[in-house]
Amino acid sequence: DRFHQKRHHPNREFPARDPALREERKRRAQARDEMERQYYREEEQQRNNGGVGGLFQSLFSPNFVSKQRKALKQALKDLDERILKNENRGIRWINMDLIPSLQKDSPSLVDDVTHGGSIVRKPKQKDGTKEFFKATRHHSSQKMAWEEHDLETLDMQPRENFVDYTKHPYVYPNKLMEPPANLGDYPKLMPLKEVMEIWPQDDLDNPPVPIREDLIHFDFNSPEDMEAACKFRDAKLPFKVVNVPEVIAAGEKWTDEYVSKNFDSMFGYQGVPTSSGVAQESPDNYFAWYQAGVWDVDSMGVPPTRNNDWSFAKWAQHARYADRVGLDANQPHFYWQSGVEKEERFKDERDWTFVSRDLPSFSATEENFFLFQPEFQKGIQCRFGERGVTAATHFDGGRNMVAMMTGAKRYILSPPRECGKLGIVTARNNPIFRHSLLNFGHLNHMDDTSMPEDEREWLELAGTAAALSTVLKAGEVLYIPSHWFHYITSVQKSAQCNVRSGIDKEGDEVFGGYDDVTNKCMPGGM
Repeated sequence: DRFHQKRHHPNREFPARDPALREERKRRAQARDEMERQYYREEEQQRNNGGVGGLFQSLFSPNFVSKQRKALKQALKDLDERILKNENRGIRWINMDLIPSLQKDSPSLVDDVTHGGSIVRKPKQKDGTKEFFKATRHHSSQKMAWEEHDLETLDMQPRENFVDYTKHPYVYPNKLMEPPANLGDYPKLMPLKEVMEIWPQDDLDNPPVPIREDLIHFDFNSPEDMEAACKFRDAKLPFKVVNVPEVIAAGEKWTDEYVSKNFDSMFGYQGVPTSSGVAQESPDNYFAWYQAGVWDVDSMGVPPTRNNDWSFAKWAQHARYADRVGLDANQPHFYWQSGVEKEERFKDERDWTFVSRDLPSFSATEENFFLFQPEFQKGIQCRFGERGVTAATHFDGGRNMVAMMTGAKRYILSPPRECGKLGIVTARNNPIFRHSLLNFGHLNHMDDTSMPEDEREWLELAGTAAALSTVLKAGEVLYIPSHWFHYITSVQKSAQCNVRSGIDKEGDEVFGGYDDVTNKCMPGGM
């Protein structure tokens, strides 16, 4: 029948796990399966006889949804309280129903979609879910706990153990002017577990001294260096470009006051059109990406993050606070995101927003080093991070140039071949497509007995994935080839924008490529 035709990938193999856990997940999967079978039977009856099936009606009746929604709203209320009070409630373990399962006979929710399964596709809830995706903070009568601090005094008194990563000591690898003859000799990779042991994700006040860099740094002002950089780019290898005048100039310009006027002014700033952006909030420092328009609250639960109504100025105030107090990883964090539409670069330059004006190489219509296939440019994405904000690992199809205007971020890169070890969701119709919800910072908490066993099993696997760590600092640009995974932590208040050229689908035989993040991306890396 249709159900069994679509359920499991024939080549998937999974390691054994704890018997009790296996039985529990199997029981839950069987219950979902029986519900789906009944749905299909009634769907068939509906086609034959007309009318809506009884199970479908009962599942999505107002009474059923109301009861479930009541519990979800209580969870949302608890989340609000945590954020308003700036509370540290300890580690937030991952919802493993939203991670591909390592167990063949007990699939998770994303397995049902990812591998062609047939979970009941609930109708989109039109009413009553807006509060799950956007919080009202600016116009709320409740003052947030962090605002009780004397913020002006904090701004004037940096912490003694504050680390400015733009001035921290680093050790760089020997510069190669040609890609190595033996593919795989560069870049140097190590297991993700070791990367996190050398420098734990959330230990931002005690980084290694010096930090060892494994990516080659090319100087933008050296013609010989840029000739070599072109060769590495064409060889599909990651690297960094330093001393980029355009990026340095933008960084000097992008004060909080300047950026705020461009985002927050109702009618534009000095003749420049107002830019659009939004603040996101999370109960801790981990920001798991998802598409809100596809996320079904009733089946998937409370989303991992929400947008709120802060201005950029308010976000920047909290970001400065986070640096000054050394905000703990398990306290609420906030993330400012914005983008420039791809059509903007074809407008009269007087109609460009500040990002296009300040980063002309990214908004160009003619080929340059950073935008080397301008016809495939899909806009510019900008992310303003505060201390600790960590973005879930993911891949992009386009070849990615990432510029850091202010501050610094840590990037952990893994090649496409590691897809099956990282918990990536590969179905385009899934709200978590191209991303994983695994928090790799939990690799530093493997001895915590409260960690769920299925999360521990996935992290043990993820810890074996080949990876490298690099810190991207103000004035630098990072090149990420197509389909390379990147996991990002803002190590201090920062501003970063990226632009992508066309997709490379070929990859290579050592690091992998498009096929490895789609057809071959089986959970477990099998």
